[in-house]
Amino acid sequence: MADEINFDGLTEDLDVFECPKCGQTIDTTADVCRFCGAKVDHKAAQQAAHLLANVDEACSDASYLRNTAAIVLILLGGVVFALLRQPRFFVLFGFWNTLLGFCALILLVCAPFPLWTLRWWRKYASLASSDDDFQSARKAVKAVGTGSAAALLTFGSLLCLLLLLRITHT
Repeated sequence: MADEINFDGLTEDLDVFECPKCGQTIDTTADVCRFCGAKVDHKAAQQAAHLLANVDEACSDASYLRNTAAIVLILLGGVVFALLRQPRFFVLFGFWNTLLGFCALILLVCAPFPLWTLRWWRKYASLASSDDDFQSARKAVKAVGTGSAAALLTFGSLLCLLLLLRITHT
């Protein structure tokens, strides 16, 4: 069995799947399950291995998306904390300018997440798997997409209102 890595990061000829009888992970080239002795249908084994590889990739992409969103939230929380600890910053730039800059920062940072979420759904929505990790991944992607879209709408509206107030009061 070859363990070569192709340019997609996936291994070639290293296909595994869950035995339909005992649920243990076995190689698609096996004639029988080494755990329960069930006969292996190679065509069904290849399909199951392909599905398992796609589910694993979907879970990995969802985890990366979720972790990146969490890091962005932590960093934005740090910015808010720093702004609140340094009141002279508000005096130097003014409260409205600081709020305007913060809204622009949130829009800039949150903009990629809805697109990233749509890409994930386009790529993995058709997968039919009852795997618990995959179902959790779907929920995480949905939460990130919904949260980032809500942030874009909220802070985009706030930015528009602030700019409108600034134009009308000058």
